[in-house]
Amino acid sequence: MYVEKGDLVSKYPNRRTDLNMKKNLIAIGRSRYLYDSIKYLQRHGYSFKAIVTDEAYDEYDVKSTDFEKLANDFGAGFYLLKSLKAADIKDLIYENEIKVAISANWRYTIPENFLNLFELGVLNFHLGNLPDYKGNATVNWSIINGESYINGNIHKMEPELDAGDVIAVKSIPIDEDTYVSDIIRQAEIMVPDLYLEAVNSILGNPEHCAIKGTAKGLRCFPRIPEDGRIQWNQSAQQICRLVRASSRPYSGAFAYYEDKPLIIWKARVYTYDEKFLATPGHVTMINKSAGNIIVACDNSMLEIQELEYEGIVYSPASLIKSIRTRLK
Repeated sequence: MYVEKGDLVSKYPNRRTDLNMKKNLIAIGRSRYLYDSIKYLQRHGYSFKAIVTDEAYDEYDVKSTDFEKLANDFGAGFYLLKSLKAADIKDLIYENEIKVAISANWRYTIPENFLNLFELGVLNFHLGNLPDYKGNATVNWSIINGESYINGNIHKMEPELDAGDVIAVKSIPIDEDTYVSDIIRQAEIMVPDLYLEAVNSILGNPEHCAIKGTAKGLRCFPRIPEDGRIQWNQSAQQICRLVRASSRPYSGAFAYYEDKPLIIWKARVYTYDEKFLATPGHVTMINKSAGNIIVACDNSMLEIQELEYEGIVYSPASLIKSIRTRLK
């Protein structure tokens, strides 16, 4: 272990062992996953001695100020940091005999010497079918890739990306109606229980492992808003997956209408049983009763159910009224 125990023991010669200290924890990261889990574990007898966070992404509904208030409510230390090298955190870990930390959505590399401060490790939440789907945008890539489920994992952090043993795991199904927001909502509901299961398991049996970790596996890289550009010569199924993977809380899949961006928030594959000839991107039907439009793709059709144009959300048929329309 990295902990310089000799130096710290001399610094705290009168430190006493307290059985209640076994339930002392530190939280590291951002997002509602971590915020709700801190409160849940606190209600189940655990005590947080520090909360370490950074500024939230725009799509996060929990900000650094929410974590600061939570730390104040629980009497925990609060750290707004971009580095985990602060000496006072190391001292706090040793003084409170903290054996395990929990983490979610921390966006910086956690150095190995910091991981080694915890006898039982840092338990991180990750969505993705480990040992594959390591890295970034794993929910989005799972939908685009046509996976039938995605796992929520609590795994031990290692210096290698998402390589540690999985301690607790639960699956979320994915079907042709599943949007990225559906997975996020289900994960937010289940993650506090997953953390509780993982922390209880690792404290009861340090060797507990649900899935053996490995550094090998499918790596996912970040997606940026430009990746949501629709290519109409793809199949309706591929485009529908892109729409579902790019939808709220992200920036949305998009095409161009009259040379301006048109965001498609909701769509589904449209079953058209007859043969047809149409240029991909061409509007083939307008369903006024449903408020939807049908667009030709590669040998298939897509039904657009909700869109946004110039900052206004429309039912598609209220914006596009002619089958002489072409989306680009």
